Amino acid sequence: MTGGPTVPAARPLFHHDGSAAAQQYLDDLVAAVRDDPGPELAVFRARPTAGFLTALVLPFVLVALLALVLAPEPLIAVVPLAIGVGAALVFVVAGLLDRIRVHAHGLVLGFGGRTVIPLETIDPGRVHVSRALFLTRHAAAPAGATRGTAGPMVVLNGWQPGMLAANVAGAPDPGRSVFGWYLLGARDQRAFLEALEAAMLGAGLESARGLAEETLAHRAVRPTRRQDGAPLFRGRQTTDPPLAGVRR
Repeated sequence: MTGGPTVPAARPLFHHDGSAAAQQYLDDLVAAVRDDPGPELAVFRARPTAGFLTALVLPFVLVALLALVLAPEPLIAVVPLAIGVGAALVFVVAGLLDRIRVHAHGLVLGFGGRTVIPLETIDPGRVHVSRALFLTRHAAAPAGATRGTAGPMVVLNGWQPGMLAANVAGAPDPGRSVFGWYLLGARDQRAFLEALEAAMLGAGLESARGLAEETLAHRAVRPTRRQDGAPLFRGRQTTDPPLAGVRR
């Protein structure tokens, strides 16, 4: 007689209480997930949108047309067209290579998979959906934590190593913390959120139950250029508990 599928034991999200023991636990957790993120459950790519590519190429097309009008020589138009198409191809290829992978124990980002986010450190209460336009004026995410250039984005908070953050868009300084923001250009936001929720539940993180519906229904933001008013995102200092309400 064989038993049914193994149900993972429920466990809380990570909450750093500021102690050396908590930091050691976090260091060990990150090392374990980096060494073995578990089976790959879903893959998403931060492909640029058609609108972004059109906006990128169109000025070069107009320059090429103007060049033909001013000097009717076909070769003159080739240079701006080649620059525009070449720039678009760079974004297309980068989007195809820049993978966002959901694993059983963590998220793995980038072509080389050098960035990992243990699922236990992701706060379901700090997951949002947004558009890319003006997003970096409100969420201070380092270049290495940003996967995507335009279109739909998923904004989430989790463990983050020290990364170079020029913050040229002027987002509020989040201060020093073991947690940080990630901007993930998963074009199908619902599919990504459902995959993330399933992975977290599969790891016994019951606080993630309802993550996808809750995020889509109540945590959709629309950034603007203005930065006044209430912050769009609630940051997380090292000892802040998850907004999902479960503490370690």
